Amino acid sequence: MSEEGNVTPPARADSGETVEMLKFEPMLIKDLHEVYFIEQSVFSYHWNYRNFMSSVAQEDDGWVMRNEAGKLIGYFILQEIVDEMHLLKIAVDENFHGQGYGRLLMDKAVEVAREAEMESVLLEVRSSNEPAVGLYRKTGFETIGVRKGYYVDPKEDALVMRLML
Repeated sequence: MSEEGNVTPPARADSGETVEMLKFEPMLIKDLHEVYFIEQSVFSYHWNYRNFMSSVAQEDDGWVMRNEAGKLIGYFILQEIVDEMHLLKIAVDENFHGQGYGRLLMDKAVEVAREAEMESVLLEVRSSNEPAVGLYRKTGFETIGVRKGYYVDPKEDALVMRLML
């Protein structure tokens, strides 16, 4: 895993907005209650708590992003498969949607993959999830395929997207 780091969200100092420092930290067991709360609130079909426990136990590359007050804003989980990172999970607390935090998480995920000297990052996304698809495209991902009926509740196809590093 890479080292912890601070980042500044995409608020401009000259806009009169307060610029808040955010901190990325490796995901630990102690974070899972908050992670699971976000997971349940933003996904119709979500991982269960055991999935997260297993991910941390097998040392997948999970990261959380917290604000200065210590509030968990979002998280992501990457899994290394040979020379490719698979983005298993990424989510932002619904109270912080549309504010650029997803892009900060994506940038950190790509940084982690590069530091691990991976050749690419692969992910699946609901074909109807336009905000996520847009974010991934802005990050440089390209659609390389479709997995028919991949998602349940509701049943839907997944776009398979890849970013070459």
